[in-house]
Amino acid sequence: MSPRFQLQLERERYAPGETIKGTILILEGDGSRALEARLEYNEETADYSEVAVSIPSGTLHEGDLTEGTSFELELALPPDALPNYKSRHGELYWQLDVKSDEAGRDTHERRRIEVGPRP
Repeated sequence: MSPRFQLQLERERYAPGETIKGTILILEGDGSRALEARLEYNEETADYSEVAVSIPSGTLHEGDLTEGTSFELELALPPDALPNYKSRHGELYWQLDVKSDEAGRDTHERRRIEVGPRP
């Protein structure tokens, strides 16, 4: 069995240069080598998918994950972060990918982040 976790963010929309803050709640514990997060800028079309920018958190926790524990998360968007964009040909978007490094298939919790100009 794999661990299960939930990502809670302070908000869903950010501007370039702002810091994304949140909490990772461990809903079900299990074996894990490490817990980390990445802020990613994705390019996606019907036949292409690529992570153009990846900003790692570094290791948030080493070892097994225990149900009921939580970990704080802070990752800064670059000051020149491009906004999310969607058209009929494809999509550019930011997402936060929290990963438990495990033997076999890793567990992920992904959340899209809205990035746009300051209001």
